[in-house]
Amino acid sequence: MLEYLHVIFWFIFIEILGLVSIPLAGIAGNRLADRGYSAARTLGIVLVTYLAWLFSFLCGFNRRTILISVLLLCLISGIVYRKQRTLPEKKILLSNELVFAASFFFFLLIRMYLPKIYRHEKFMDFAFLNAVMRTSSFPPADPWFAGGSLDFYYYFGYLAVGAPGKLFSVEPSMLFNLAIALTFALSFNLLFGFGYNLTHGKIRYGFLTALFVILLGNLQGVKEFISMYLIKETTIVGYYWSSSRVIPYTINEFPYFSFIHGDLHSHMIAIPFQLLVLAFLLNIYLRKDSNRVFESILELLIFSVSLGFLFLSNSWDFPIYFSLTFAVVFAFYYGYYIRSKSLYIQNKSLSRSVTGFLETVLSVFALSLLPYLPFYLSFKPQAASGFDFVPPELRTTIGEFLILFSLFLFLTLSFLITRLESRRKIQYFLLWIGISAFLAKELSIPLLVILLPLLALSLYSFQKDLTERSSAGFVSLLIAVAVFLALFCEIIFLDDPISGNFARMNTVFKFYIHLWTFLAIAASYSFYQLYFRYRAFPKNNLPTNRVYGKKVWTVSLMLLVLSCSVFPVVATFTRIEDMNAKPALDGMEYMKELDRGDYDAIKWIQENLSGTPIILEASSDDSSYSYISRVSANTGLPTVIGWARHEQFWGRDDTEIRARFEDVNTIYSTSSKKKALELMNKYNINYVYIGQLERQMYDIKTDKFQDETYFEPVYQGSVRIYKVKKEF
Repeated sequence: MLEYLHVIFWFIFIEILGLVSIPLAGIAGNRLADRGYSAARTLGIVLVTYLAWLFSFLCGFNRRTILISVLLLCLISGIVYRKQRTLPEKKILLSNELVFAASFFFFLLIRMYLPKIYRHEKFMDFAFLNAVMRTSSFPPADPWFAGGSLDFYYYFGYLAVGAPGKLFSVEPSMLFNLAIALTFALSFNLLFGFGYNLTHGKIRYGFLTALFVILLGNLQGVKEFISMYLIKETTIVGYYWSSSRVIPYTINEFPYFSFIHGDLHSHMIAIPFQLLVLAFLLNIYLRKDSNRVFESILELLIFSVSLGFLFLSNSWDFPIYFSLTFAVVFAFYYGYYIRSKSLYIQNKSLSRSVTGFLETVLSVFALSLLPYLPFYLSFKPQAASGFDFVPPELRTTIGEFLILFSLFLFLTLSFLITRLESRRKIQYFLLWIGISAFLAKELSIPLLVILLPLLALSLYSFQKDLTERSSAGFVSLLIAVAVFLALFCEIIFLDDPISGNFARMNTVFKFYIHLWTFLAIAASYSFYQLYFRYRAFPKNNLPTNRVYGKKVWTVSLMLLVLSCSVFPVVATFTRIEDMNAKPALDGMEYMKELDRGDYDAIKWIQENLSGTPIILEASSDDSSYSYISRVSANTGLPTVIGWARHEQFWGRDDTEIRARFEDVNTIYSTSSKKKALELMNKYNINYVYIGQLERQMYDIKTDKFQDETYFEPVYQGSVRIYKVKKEF
């Protein structure tokens, strides 16, 4: 019962963090309808995480440094409030609190029926979370490569959820599920605020934006439903999986799939941090009565630290959002130049605009990197080593792209076409469609038929809005960026250790989730604009063909929405049914039935071993995605070698990995105490774990562990754990 008390304190802390951060969010969101309140919680988490990480280089990473970070945030926020004394309206505060709490407990309830931290890559995510919570310095130890560190991985997403958990001593096996529910709720709340701000205070469109981005699925969901439940075709992978594998040899996840799948991956944890930066960019874009992008140094710092946080939580996000920042700052100074030009001060305004643009972009770039300099000094990424071109046979087909994005394309194209406003422009657009079709055939890039017209429309709409800088222009910019990302994925892929047909898998995986976010936001705003546009025209004033066209459009929209709503409903119930788990918050509960000995022993380790001592457990060449490495995954203690395929992907030497397998086998199997101790000394092993899995995999000679001069039995049951007392 005590562990649930920790959870309650943890949730109250997240709520308080949001309230404390209101003045700071108000500075970076002062032109938004909600004055940045929907971003306050996420901003508070970012700042506390950053400060705790920074102070760890002086005092170590512990509860004290986290508490100091919280107190410092309170102090800064208090000073800002005393100067400005502005708070959101009661309606804004209450609506956001209700949205956050409702979405958090909604998804926490789902997680309680899907609690297992097992299968797929949950062991990897849990290993990283545990490693971050155990560490006293950064980078944390690599839990699957004794002696190594997480100097190749962006771990700040795990730190962001680990720091509040560490402060309130929340069990990591509970925190894993809490973190998924928290990420869902923060994202939902930010999207609610985003829709609210785009429509200047309309709550219903705040909900619509959140629903479009977070809760909808793609058309594969209805296709799979018909196949499995109406036609009764059999499938190996179950209902929900194929919706994320529409494009062959790639991964095309979308938010609800990620949440219902339940792997605590960096790309999922990073969603609210992306949306935080997006909210602040909207604030900049809507600021029309100022000659400066940032109205204070503090606002510049808040934005830059938030932007820089993206690289450390999911590095693929940073170039996308820095590019967006570049475009928004350009739009700001272009608007300033046009306004000044109309006042006949063209020469001075041009130089000021160019100088201001360059200074702002360079300042943001520098201040998004310099505060995180200690991370970059130790960061040694191995995943991507360059670029290569996508062969024609692996490019996305029109049908696959429409399965993924039909609803969003339908709404955004409808909205953008209405922005043309003249028959001649529509004729030019139709001509451009023909040219796009020709280029698609000649270049063997089928998606050009969709992407080039969409790019032309979005850039035209964005350019048209540069002087006004309204919500419509910002949405047009999001569409244009989404199109550029889609084009990038059809031409180039980042060259990583995955080769052959799957070579562009990670490029599509990491970039398509941004396509989903940008297009879904744009689609919800498009509906808002189209609804008000056509509601203003009475039916009896419209030509007959317009009336029928409107009816066809409405029916098409309803069918698309219903089709995209099938996935979240069916996937949720089928996932719960397939897992067939008792409701629980503890993600380790499944181990009681799978291997009670492991469960009890791992719980003992969690409660009794501090720091990061190295523990020996079973390992094999084919360990990835299996039950192997369950001790290191569930405790964060480094083991000699964990999931081999993953360590190879992260850049570890293949020869050394194989040598470690042989050494682990030798330590367990040799009858020579001297040989075993020499190898233990080689890897600085502190504990030896012998459970059912080890007995199945090795011919264990246990006699050597009975020598009390060198070994001390610290845990005995169906699992035995020996402490290595001294070297041979």
